[in-house]
Amino acid sequence: MMHVIIIGDLVNSRSLHSSTWLNVLEEALTKYSKKFDIFRGDSFQAELQLENCLDAIYYIKSRIKSLENLDVRIGLGIGGIDYVDNYIKNSTGEAFIYSGEAFDHLNKDLFAAKSAFPEWDNVTNTMMSLAMELANKWTVNMAETVAVAIEYPNYNQKELAKILKRKYQSQISTELGKANWWKIKKAIDYCQIELMKIC
Repeated sequence: MMHVIIIGDLVNSRSLHSSTWLNVLEEALTKYSKKFDIFRGDSFQAELQLENCLDAIYYIKSRIKSLENLDVRIGLGIGGIDYVDNYIKNSTGEAFIYSGEAFDHLNKDLFAAKSAFPEWDNVTNTMMSLAMELANKWTVNMAETVAVAIEYPNYNQKELAKILKRKYQSQISTELGKANWWKIKKAIDYCQIELMKIC
């Protein structure tokens, strides 16, 4: 059975007091993970569901980028798990090794994936590298709008505008357009579908 493990940390976390971002990080992880740890202040590890792991990555990113000057780096690993501890950071297995290796090789990139499927890794890392370049340019408003669009995928723009307290529903379309969200979402969906085929 394949498991998805992510390891990550915040970029520029010291520019804000932890009380500003800790709850936001916890809420973002809780939406997609039943088991996660936050440690060393701004580092985290979590197990995600296979079927929506890439949506989760962009949800976490959008929530963190909705805070001024913050961003997130994430390494994603897919593989088996040998031992599960109450604290996920103490668990072991292939998925943990892969996530650590992906994270260690990030360099200037903010996301990388590694699995037992090199072909999927190559395609996903190429597509996600381009998608992340677009996402790295999100403003606070764009990130807030993307986060709500991910959280409520079946809501129309009027409903999303109400949640975000935007005066005009056209603002939702404009912000998602400027955020290149639909292009990013196409890349996410493609990589996610290919992952489900091989797992």
